[in-house]
Amino acid sequence: MSSKNVVLSLLCAIMLVCYSLCAYVSQKEVLTVAERDGIRLPIVMYHLVLDDDKRLGKFIVSPDELRRDMQYLKDKGYTTVVFADLVNYVENGAPLPEKPIMLTFDDGYYNNYLFAYPILKEFGFKAVLSVIGIQSEKYSQNGERSKYYSHMTWDDIKTSSDVFEIQNHSYNLHSFDKSRSGAKKQKGEGSEAYQKMLYADLMKNQQLIKEKTGIDVDVFTFPFGSMCTDAHTVVKERLGYKGSLSCEEGINFITRDKDCLYKLKRYNRADGRSSEEFFAFAP
Repeated sequence: MSSKNVVLSLLCAIMLVCYSLCAYVSQKEVLTVAERDGIRLPIVMYHLVLDDDKRLGKFIVSPDELRRDMQYLKDKGYTTVVFADLVNYVENGAPLPEKPIMLTFDDGYYNNYLFAYPILKEFGFKAVLSVIGIQSEKYSQNGERSKYYSHMTWDDIKTSSDVFEIQNHSYNLHSFDKSRSGAKKQKGEGSEAYQKMLYADLMKNQQLIKEKTGIDVDVFTFPFGSMCTDAHTVVKERLGYKGSLSCEEGINFITRDKDCLYKLKRYNRADGRSSEEFFAFAP
């Protein structure tokens, strides 16, 4: 081989090595940016699912609407995640799917078990189901099975836990009364008294869910989205929960910082909009 060819071969080899190094560095820079700025995570909030067109509204969608939503997400390449996946990413460095999305169902209505559970299972999707303890306790005892108002029993919850990740929606704070709305602090209520109340309620539901289903909860879904600094202290520090869900709308960005899993934002799914229109925030 001539000296000229040798030189050309060496130059080509050097360029190849430089190209590989640049590609590697570029990839590392992208990963670093993703970890710093966060992985984009939209969260959808569902409530009731009913096959009664007269009842559809702000918090009630039909099984057909839910099915179309799931088909839309599947066609667009989304993968559902639950809190366990987020915690595994944040704490252990486990990867998240390329296009993650979280589906949540608040309150634990029986119609979620009747309609949403089989649809989710059909698509191979998972979702977070937040349970109101006093309601599941009530309907486990009285045996009522109305698709309109009953809540899931403890047996329903156990049966559907292959699809639903069960979390805490309070034992008995999901109500409006003259003095308190959800987990909202009362006017003039001191920090100590408020924290004692919230801790007792959440712990009661946590222990009840564990006793009746064997499931450990580690996330609090705020009733009506009502929260305050003292509530966050109870959830994060006193109970040691891994995260919480709000009712504020917006996109979340998941980083390696554990604090990013608290007060996550969600989009409420109401009746009357196509899947394409509703999921404009998650194209």
